[in-house]
Amino acid sequence: MSTVIALLAALAGLSCRRAPHFVRGDAAAVVVVQRPRDAGGPPLAAEREPNNAPAQAQELAWTGTPPAAAVKGSIDRTEAGKAGDVDVFKVVVPGQRMAVSSDAGPAADRLVAAKRMSVVINPEAGLALAVDFLDEAPRLVKAVAAGPGEVVGLPNMAVLPGGTYYLRVKAAPVPANKKGQVPVDAGVSAGSSYQITVLLLDFEVADEREPNDRLESAGDLLWQGRSALASGLYGWRRDEDWYRLSLDAVEPGWVLNLDLEGVDDVAASLAVNDSAGRKIVAVRGRKGEKLTLRNLVLPSVAPDAGASAVGGRCWYVVVRAENGLDREHRYVVHAEAVLPEARGGFETEPNDDAAHASALVEGTTTGYLSVGDVDVFRYLAAEPRGLDIEVTPPSRVRVKVEVIRERDGQVLAEAVAARARQTVRILGFSAPVEPILVRLSQGKYDGNASEPYLLKVASRLLQRDAGRRD
Repeated sequence: MSTVIALLAALAGLSCRRAPHFVRGDAAAVVVVQRPRDAGGPPLAAEREPNNAPAQAQELAWTGTPPAAAVKGSIDRTEAGKAGDVDVFKVVVPGQRMAVSSDAGPAADRLVAAKRMSVVINPEAGLALAVDFLDEAPRLVKAVAAGPGEVVGLPNMAVLPGGTYYLRVKAAPVPANKKGQVPVDAGVSAGSSYQITVLLLDFEVADEREPNDRLESAGDLLWQGRSALASGLYGWRRDEDWYRLSLDAVEPGWVLNLDLEGVDDVAASLAVNDSAGRKIVAVRGRKGEKLTLRNLVLPSVAPDAGASAVGGRCWYVVVRAENGLDREHRYVVHAEAVLPEARGGFETEPNDDAAHASALVEGTTTGYLSVGDVDVFRYLAAEPRGLDIEVTPPSRVRVKVEVIRERDGQVLAEAVAARARQTVRILGFSAPVEPILVRLSQGKYDGNASEPYLLKVASRLLQRDAGRRD
């Protein structure tokens, strides 16, 4: 318990310009394990109309431990048959509102005092619902919608003790057909009732806190020595979670490795954005696939520039549900700062074009080709040499290898695998004494973000033909 309290205290001062320093041996304190589903059996209250605006909102009553509340409501149709009803419920978080000290600010309050509110709305078959989460103002904090009969959930909302929040439930908008027509019943093709269950829980140290779907609301990856962790839930379709990663504690010359553990029913993507939110590199995987980014080269800062230099000393790690959702099984994103030599010969990212090509040396280089990825390497021979290039791809990848002259983009040699995992070779290529590029790509729908490829390069000096006439 003391370790957790210490970590929370350190979080209160976390920002782009400061990096926490934790004891390496405390790493187990934030390892996230699968937790039981959020469930409870509070008494089911009946909806009371009118409740179509925050001023008329029906307040939910908490019962039990952990505190839970439930209500059964319905979306009524207008005389025209459309689902025009809106239901608003008021949620007051138990506890005393905390004063914010001048040196900590609201961010510290949110990190240390916040409770985890989990909202689950089960609709009747055929009813498509949308829910808006509003703050006390009331301002919209988060809006989520689902299809007919699908559960709507907000599993990780950060709320403060003593705070007032609103849940606004309405029929989800139904997309128009190809002719631009919208069904008359717009989301209420069958059934009209729903049940809301709200639970109030504690956050674990490394849990995401919603909303965190943009740079301004990003949470923090928790550094412990040279490792950092965060965990979250894919709460709805296209759920996107942003995490701020301070780079101040990373030594010059080190690189960053990232891993995102897979969740069975979700195809995810993992991206790294710079301090202004511009994408640096991204990978995308299949359902349940672990995603990996290796040897990310950190931005350089002049010795006297400090943390406010252009490019900053923060990166943003973005986790996104590209397909599917899962409100019960948590993903874990892990960052580690390492020396490049500690991992052997790896590609450096980003390296998807000539301007960002990785240096290619003789021996074996390892890299990853996720869906849609391209890796480019630069090779320069000091004298004419014969090159042997061999690439062994992982499963689900049909690799294509091209040797390209850098100055004009001309393809000098290429080899393409006929099937996944097939090794391809370009042997005896006469390398000119000028920069050339070795470009690795793959089939249109190929990709493997968790298994590496092997790129082997060997060279030999080409003997000049002394008897050749000019």
